[in-house]
Amino acid sequence: MFTTIKEVITYCEQNSIRMIDFKMIDLNGRWRHITIPAARLDDKIMQYGIGFDGSNYGYAPVEKSDMVFIPELGSAHLEPFTDTPTLTMIGNVCVIGAQENRPFDQYPRNVAIRAEQFMREKGFADRMIIGPEFEFHLLDHISYECKPHKVAYTLDAMQAEWNSGLHGERQNLGYHVPANDGYHAAPPHDTTFSFRNKVCMLLEEWGVNVKYHHHEVGGTCQLEFEVELGDIVEMADQTMIIKYVIKNAAIANHKTATFMPKPIFNEAGNGMHVHMLLMKDGKPLFYDAKGYSGLSEQAH
Repeated sequence: MFTTIKEVITYCEQNSIRMIDFKMIDLNGRWRHITIPAARLDDKIMQYGIGFDGSNYGYAPVEKSDMVFIPELGSAHLEPFTDTPTLTMIGNVCVIGAQENRPFDQYPRNVAIRAEQFMREKGFADRMIIGPEFEFHLLDHISYECKPHKVAYTLDAMQAEWNSGLHGERQNLGYHVPANDGYHAAPPHDTTFSFRNKVCMLLEEWGVNVKYHHHEVGGTCQLEFEVELGDIVEMADQTMIIKYVIKNAAIANHKTATFMPKPIFNEAGNGMHVHMLLMKDGKPLFYDAKGYSGLSEQAH
């Protein structure tokens, strides 16, 4: 979106942006964030970064926890889930050095960047192109307890077949999806069509090219988004964006999205299939017209 800090500042002034939000990944793969007033954005942030305590991210012991976040201007996007006009960015984490800051080796985004560099340096391939599929459950209720004398949890989705006999406070219209029979379910059984359309539009606005979305196998409101292929670092960034948008759009609709692998017994679990393509000199390395099933030895 931007290439210079001056462009960002001009955009903020012209569009009444009040806050700048920076998103970072912790050791568990979750986004955390820190926010500054837009008026505080200047060249020093790009040069020296924003300091934070890396020990609370799981990256370092307390006595060596000083780290800095360097935003990537090209990732800037309007934050869709706040009332205050806010520009949000992702970026990289660096370790503070005596002479200059250096990239933190264990930061997930830096790992992806180094992996891509290693692939090219060793001559394995020029590009690694991937396309994940994102499966998740959209739930209407979650409660859990973990106490010294009691452990329990309850999940519910109104369209699940176990609610077919429901009567009382909530209206039951009789359209429920049987267990493991939800693949490509259509309305009125598919109650999330409008929700997925809204998520799709939010993702497209953020620069994520959605291939398609649909109801998945799980009758307890299991859904899927698949996106177009992209380079590994780009898709790693988009993976974080996609999960962020889905979870926050769910909350805005008084629901909860979970990407847990197996949230419900005897129902289809949530996978994350990743389509992968290695390219070298413009040719796909996994393809061989004479190979078994059209696959090269490298693919096997």
